[in-house]
Amino acid sequence: MYSIDSGALIDCWVRKYPPDFLPSLWELLAEMAAAGVLVAPEEVLLELERGGDDLHAWALARPDAFRPPTAPIQARVGHIVNIYPSFVPDRIVDGIWADPYVIAVAQEIGGAVVTSEQISPLGARNLKIPNICQALGVRCLTPLQFFREQGWRF
Repeated sequence: MYSIDSGALIDCWVRKYPPDFLPSLWELLAEMAAAGVLVAPEEVLLELERGGDDLHAWALARPDAFRPPTAPIQARVGHIVNIYPSFVPDRIVDGIWADPYVIAVAQEIGGAVVTSEQISPLGARNLKIPNICQALGVRCLTPLQFFREQGWRF
């Protein structure tokens, strides 16, 4: 199972694999979401809402893929931000920040994280999702690594 970050979805939809170019990719992702194999916290849906675009509409059509912030997930989020305060961004414009929830959901389901973020170098001011995953022993994949792991070819 996989927990996907909004940045990975945005990066794929807008920059690398848009649906008008690779519709079969988005069909496969939709199938995985419908099967409960590809999930995300509801906070990812809220982040996608900022764009108010076709990606947000695509996500809205898959409500079962988005996990609510249950008490166990919130406890994991609290643990993450308390142990790694440099993970918390200096500024969160609208109060929505999905990153710790993406990791917490992956932990809760015993799965991996899919993100486009790159690991921050040693001594960096702000840690990224891959840093936290590495520290917590959670597998972390880029979208391309995830696609390869599925054996997808286009």
